[in-house]
Amino acid sequence: MGISGLLQFIKEAAEPISVKKYKGQTVAVDTYCWLHKGAFSCAEKLAKGEPTDQYVWYCMKFVDMLLTFGVKPVLVFDGCNLPSKKEVERSRRERREVNLQKGRQLLREGKLSEARDCFARCVNITPAMAHNVIKAARTRGVDCLVAPYEADAQLAFLTKSGLAQAVITEDSDLLAFGCKKVILKMDKQGNGLEIDQDNLGRCRTLGNVFTEEKFRYMCILSGCDYLASLYGIGLVKACKLLRLANEPDILKVIRKIGQYLKISLVVPEQYIEGFVRANNTFLYQLVFDPVRRKVVPLNPYPDHIDPATLTYAGLNFGDEKGLQMALGNLDINTMDRIDNFSPDKPSPQLLKTRSQRWNDSPTSNGTSIWCGEFKSVSPAPPCSAASPDRPPSTRGKERVISQEDLRLPCRELQVKRPHGDYSCISDLGLLQQYSSSSQKRSRSNQHDDMPILTCPSRPRNRFATLLQKRNWEGDGQATHSRSYYDLVINFKHLSFRFKGAAGANPS
Repeated sequence: MGISGLLQFIKEAAEPISVKKYKGQTVAVDTYCWLHKGAFSCAEKLAKGEPTDQYVWYCMKFVDMLLTFGVKPVLVFDGCNLPSKKEVERSRRERREVNLQKGRQLLREGKLSEARDCFARCVNITPAMAHNVIKAARTRGVDCLVAPYEADAQLAFLTKSGLAQAVITEDSDLLAFGCKKVILKMDKQGNGLEIDQDNLGRCRTLGNVFTEEKFRYMCILSGCDYLASLYGIGLVKACKLLRLANEPDILKVIRKIGQYLKISLVVPEQYIEGFVRANNTFLYQLVFDPVRRKVVPLNPYPDHIDPATLTYAGLNFGDEKGLQMALGNLDINTMDRIDNFSPDKPSPQLLKTRSQRWNDSPTSNGTSIWCGEFKSVSPAPPCSAASPDRPPSTRGKERVISQEDLRLPCRELQVKRPHGDYSCISDLGLLQQYSSSSQKRSRSNQHDDMPILTCPSRPRNRFATLLQKRNWEGDGQATHSRSYYDLVINFKHLSFRFKGAAGANPS
């Protein structure tokens, strides 16, 4: 569901980009967003229980597009239901069941259009559907990872640990988890909107005092999946509250929210407890580290927090079971084994060596995140001082650059003759200026083994130039009218004289 209205609230930080920007890099994908969109095209078949794989090929179109652009995708899937979202999942399940029953009733009545709308609202992505996408992705050599709980926290972990450089999603919750770069609303051509955490300072609504911690507080106060907002509190008022308050203890600020905003609002103690749980869920939700192959929290536990008290942020069921779940070998509902995939054994489908046909699907050639040789890429810290190996930055500064000794790839500058200055040039000299400057080489002087490069000569408007010269002559007048017949006769006469002079004095 995400944070309601968050993308519009921080639209100044969004930039239109193409996913080609991440060529040669790794991008993590919130695959359930693609699955939901793909399931809409076959919602009626899914509601009726008919077999279909349209949602699989919908996801593979995006995967093939990323591979074609040289981007390495990592498909991340949701795992078990998080205890913090128990009530949210229960209400969603009830709405899906109501829409399913309503759609079946409309279908019996012959109202096909209304029935399809209800079927689209009751689409439920099952673990079997996700596993079908995983198997199709493996044939292309694409890494897949099933999160212990929510994919949002797992995606944020991949970017924070340097295993991925960006995240493709439709959910704004990723920003509250501290994800560095998020690509939203990406189409099949790879165009979308990117929100960089470093660009949040552009948002005038946020101000310049916001930190990652305050941004997370704002998202929780405005209402999220882990805690409903107080009555009348949205993003605008939550942002205003955090800008006005100077108290470092956020719980004290929440208790005095009515005084800061000058509204009549009493904050119950139950909301304070819910805020603490929601904040801890954003910070310490359990994820899986594919490099160390361990179940770990999104952020390290501080000394004053006992992990045993954070059961609402996920139960740790062991590294071995977490590994099998992350590989997609276990059913997330029943924990029964449904596959025997091992990243340490190469897939036989990828070992087949055959020529590529024009309609073959592209495959991933990058190093797998399950491989021990995979190296995380940590973002480089900003360099404030100039180092001996790197000159100081000139961004935002003006400098005068001399072009005296710079050889530019352009023609040499030529001094142009003043317009109409033909007094010192004879008719014969004028015609010679418009003749070809390169002398033709005789065939006897050319070697047979050397290629002859010929290019069409540039057209010379000798007639117009001659007319302009004649007009400037005669009694100092700017123009001198002549009949068309006289001009043609004079031009032919001068051309004949020029040819005769060239024949008498060969060069």
